[in-house]
Amino acid sequence: MSEYFRKYIKKEHYANHYSNLKFKTSFRNCILEAFKRRLWKETEGDDWDIMWAEKEWIHEVLDHTHLQANQKINHFRNHYELTRKDLMIKNFKRYKKNLEREGKSEEANNYNFFPLTFHLPSEYPIFFEEFKRQSTNSDTKTAWIMKPIGKSQGKGIFIFNKIQQISQWKNTLRYSQDNPQAEAYIVQKYIADPLLIGGKKFDMRIYLLCTSYQPLTLYLYRTGFARFTHHRYDSEDISNTYVHLTNVAIQKTSDNYDEKLGGKWNLQTLKLYLMTKYGQEKVAETFYNIQMLMIRSLQAVQKIIINDKHCFELYGFDILLDAQLKPWLLEVNASPSMTSNTPVDFELKCGLLDDVFTIIDLEKVLTGNEEQIGGFDLICKGTPVKLPINSTFTTYLGAFNNRQQQLKKIAKSTAIRLAQTYSEGQMKAIEIGSKGQKEKEEKDKQMRSSSKGPQAMQNGSSLNNKSNNLTKQNTIMKRNTANLPALGTLQNKSNLKRQPLQNAGQQQQIQQSQSNSSKKNNPNEDSMLSANQKLQKLTQESKINQFQPYKQQSQYNEVMGMGAGSRNLQKNEE
Repeated sequence: MSEYFRKYIKKEHYANHYSNLKFKTSFRNCILEAFKRRLWKETEGDDWDIMWAEKEWIHEVLDHTHLQANQKINHFRNHYELTRKDLMIKNFKRYKKNLEREGKSEEANNYNFFPLTFHLPSEYPIFFEEFKRQSTNSDTKTAWIMKPIGKSQGKGIFIFNKIQQISQWKNTLRYSQDNPQAEAYIVQKYIADPLLIGGKKFDMRIYLLCTSYQPLTLYLYRTGFARFTHHRYDSEDISNTYVHLTNVAIQKTSDNYDEKLGGKWNLQTLKLYLMTKYGQEKVAETFYNIQMLMIRSLQAVQKIIINDKHCFELYGFDILLDAQLKPWLLEVNASPSMTSNTPVDFELKCGLLDDVFTIIDLEKVLTGNEEQIGGFDLICKGTPVKLPINSTFTTYLGAFNNRQQQLKKIAKSTAIRLAQTYSEGQMKAIEIGSKGQKEKEEKDKQMRSSSKGPQAMQNGSSLNNKSNNLTKQNTIMKRNTANLPALGTLQNKSNLKRQPLQNAGQQQQIQQSQSNSSKKNNPNEDSMLSANQKLQKLTQESKINQFQPYKQQSQYNEVMGMGAGSRNLQKNEE
């Protein structure tokens, strides 16, 4: 994922850029390499975004640790309900009984993919009765396999066909220092007719990613591998672990071990080989049954596992095919080995982990509705995912892994979507900013108008006072002129009457020109007029001219002898 997403997605389009992410792990194998390929930074502190922890750390520390909202860890708190051998069988049996009580017998019958199993030493008496029954009904001795419940990589496993070989696991429930209780084991009926290729026994390691138990969300990886023994199978030689156990940790110590191939086959190669021998329909049904086996395994513990949004789990299923191509679940690994023994194995596991980190999506670039991410296919989201009716596949398990092409395709589509989202966000931010600027300007305008309110009221009152003073002065003028004789002369009146009907502007110009000509003809006329006559003349002019209260007031004062000099003289006389 990393190189394609870095190539097509711009830095500013990331919700959480990959250069800001930190990881923490104690593993120094493909896990560390996958982290470094994504250009994440390693940290030793508690400021990590993702931690690939050991199972022991989960048991000892996680229950006492508060995880931040952005932190992810690779185990669920009680993952052992599925990955511990005895608890896995216990939960399968319980779930099967519940289905039978609910009347779902058909679904209950599907839980027939694990061998007959007992827990020792607690169920030793029950096992002893079953052992005798199997020995009586069979001509040959039935083989049983013993597995310690808490160990992996084939440690402590052995096969027996005589009850005396497990005498130390007799039911001794009470503990004593002199006779300590035997280590807890499970005993299973050995599958004596496994499918052989080239005369050698093999099993399959298949990877399943669970991101949530509520709802149950599962991704199945297309590519796995088959692990072969390096010795020909012999059911009579039960003491030779190289013949019966396919674990790489055991086979690599064999003298026949092939370091170049590592005793592994690619799952696609295995599927094609089986198709050539058993037919396409039979093999397709077998691989579909393997997929449903894995889904049913997690459904059985769905209500028991503590779901946590911080947790995810990469399970390693070990599945064996018998001679009739029926799949059998051997165990489920919570920490499947990520140590490679060949270059092909190295690239397979690094690609697998890279796709796991892409699905976890710490960069927050995916929608969560993708049906294929890299080599993983979504097979369950609440309920099993059904393929299209016209699909030629019943399952993509063992199909061609087109992770490179698919990652390139999803990276391009994601880059386009993020670019559109980014541009829409920018446009929205601009609109919000302009809207906020307009609101701010309107608020500032309202604040300015409110701050000018008292001053505007004061200015309005002063204007009202001035208009009131002018009104008072006009009324005084009218009162002083009420008892005066009629204004104007008969000659002026006759001249006005002789004029044709004019508009107001032309009448004003004519009257002004007449008054000016009369002044030129009689320059000393104003000096010879009395005060009353001057007042009549002034009143006549004020009717014709435009209203000019201050000028008319000053003229009125001069006519009435109320100029500045006369007022000063009057004060002196007083």
